[in-house]
Amino acid sequence: MLDKCANSECSMPFDYKQGRYFRFRRVCAVNEAPANTHSVQHFWLCGRCAETYTLQYHKEHGVVISSRLVLRHAITTPGDMYHGLSAGRS
Repeated sequence: MLDKCANSECSMPFDYKQGRYFRFRRVCAVNEAPANTHSVQHFWLCGRCAETYTLQYHKEHGVVISSRLVLRHAITTPGDMYHGLSAGRS
């Protein structure tokens, strides 16, 4: 259940009327069987955070919050696209 913004520095309570929703497939450990074949994680960024940040999945780090400005710059400039904080909510 979503209870607040996925940005760990924001405490905005969940409001389905605003913000941006994200779904990522839940990746199981090598020795772990998936609970079901449709296992997904849900995340939400409040409206204010969604203006500045986005969520991405990285194989090495899982779901991370990244600056939209850094992402836009990384797409036009070769280099490291990963910047941000871990978003450890499901």
